[in-house]
Amino acid sequence: MERIKNIQSLIDQKAIQSVVIPNGGSYLMKLSFGTPPVEYLAIADTGSDFIWIQCAPCPQTQCYSQGSSPFDPQASSTYQKLSCDSETCQALTRKQCSKMTVNTIIPMETSHFRSPGAGFVGLGGGPLSLVSQIGTQIDHRFAYCLVPRSANSSSKLIFGQEAIISQPGAVSTPLITKNPPTFYFLSLEGVSIGDKTAQAASSQGNIIIDSGTTLTILESNFYNSIETMVKEAIGAEPVQDP
Repeated sequence: MERIKNIQSLIDQKAIQSVVIPNGGSYLMKLSFGTPPVEYLAIADTGSDFIWIQCAPCPQTQCYSQGSSPFDPQASSTYQKLSCDSETCQALTRKQCSKMTVNTIIPMETSHFRSPGAGFVGLGGGPLSLVSQIGTQIDHRFAYCLVPRSANSSSKLIFGQEAIISQPGAVSTPLITKNPPTFYFLSLEGVSIGDKTAQAASSQGNIIIDSGTTLTILESNFYNSIETMVKEAIGAEPVQDP
């Protein structure tokens, strides 16, 4: 936890932000680990609480190819081992304790994919996420703007007092508090196509917003109603997926 204390002491609420880079179906944010700090790119994920990067030693058969060398915990003066009964490890809802955690990084099973990113940064609402661990220093606020890959401008992730969207024409919707606390729940009331609307059976916190996935998943009956409206609007027979 010493690393988080160091981070907290350096935070300027008016200035802390990260450039966010599109990478296929995900977005990578820049951040630094260890002391002295080493900069990495990692997937910004509002649907997770884990802060995790690949660490050395990392056998080639167990790690995926990333755009930089794995983090070397032995080169960090704030690296420390955490026991299985520590508060950080016990905060995991599903845990299989092995040996240690590194700084504030929780060990996970190896992910099998290729990415320039070194790991994940959990931005969820659970106690282990980045925004929760530094919550009092950023007034429990963060905001992000994700632009299309074709845009000339870059995406941004902003923490603290500047994370307020108040420009003219801005539209907002309240977040709904539900379990598990990791997820940010929203209320989707319905979907309209032309002059027809499909109403959700239950609109109170019935959907989550997740920067770590490209999928839109809906309750089956609600989805079927939307599919019917789409077919009627197009006016053509659907074809089977090859």
